[in-house]
Amino acid sequence: MLIADACERYLRMRGVVVWRSDGSIEDACLENDSDYLGDLFSTFRGMVMFPGGGNIGIYPDNGQIRGAVISHLRQHHRCLVFSQSALQPEPALIDSRVTVWCRDSTSQAILRTAGIQTDLVPDMALFMDDTIPNYPDGRAVFYIRRQPGIDAETIDNNVQLDCRFADLTFSRPLDEIIAELKSYEVIISDRLHGALIALMMRKKVIVLPVAYHKSRAFYGTWLAEKPGVRFAEDGRSLPREILQLESFTTDLRQILCERANPAFDRFLLHA
Repeated sequence: MLIADACERYLRMRGVVVWRSDGSIEDACLENDSDYLGDLFSTFRGMVMFPGGGNIGIYPDNGQIRGAVISHLRQHHRCLVFSQSALQPEPALIDSRVTVWCRDSTSQAILRTAGIQTDLVPDMALFMDDTIPNYPDGRAVFYIRRQPGIDAETIDNNVQLDCRFADLTFSRPLDEIIAELKSYEVIISDRLHGALIALMMRKKVIVLPVAYHKSRAFYGTWLAEKPGVRFAEDGRSLPREILQLESFTTDLRQILCERANPAFDRFLLHA
């Protein structure tokens, strides 16, 4: 929801009139309802946008939805996939009408090699930076830890710290996540958006890896030179990394807009 809200807010800021799917399009794609999709896009004259995330070439249902929609678009339609991580290319995205924003340089290289049109833009959640309350102070450490066995990305990071942990961004709405984290000083997270929410709160953050390049590559592309955030290869280095953390003061919305605005202008030139 954070990603989808950020995408819609960004489009409205750019003056785009937005209609957001109520789930019926997604359901039609998963049910192979070609009649519904054909009728819908036969009269639609606008642009088609997919929210971002980390699911290209990873989660088949997301790829099925994108592929079904794109297959029913007319020649005049233009399609933008907001900032994504990619494990491997999806054939449906190799289309002159489609542009994919990649949120890290590794994903961009994978998709460009396959012939997919791309731009390099950070995660769209950062556009919400000015709406997230800041709580830079606090005590102790909180670990946002993936529940084992619920997705294809979970690995054991061998975290041995005696600290509170929960899979917050999987199970909680944003206001509850903020309320849970506000009293802590340091946030460790193996969920990328857990780390990004904590950074938007101006917490000190350590990012842990997942089963593919997503978190490591995002950190390396956008955050490696920023004080207040570190990447740890596994839990054994956490005590050392925590000692090196400084206060985080970076304007994340500005980082997003510096890349998103010219990228969106380029997209509109062909829309």
